[in-house]
Amino acid sequence: MSETAQTPSHLALYEHELCGFCQMVRRSTQDLGVEVESRNILREPGRREELIEGGGKGMVPCLRIEYPDGRVEWLYESS
Repeated sequence: MSETAQTPSHLALYEHELCGFCQMVRRSTQDLGVEVESRNILREPGRREELIEGGGKGMVPCLRIEYPDGRVEWLYESS
């Protein structure tokens, strides 16, 4: 299977409730019926550091996409 056709094994959205773009992304995933773990960078200690370490930036929303082969992709709203 090619990398582009591989289905993600886990999705996590780094977000917070004061972010309008985050709310828009959350609504879209719910409308599509896509299961996405919420990782709130304001309420959960360490999530912001995780985001910066993994994705390189502390901005939200950011979708962390994990594939079955262990590969991880960080997708920011402006990407």
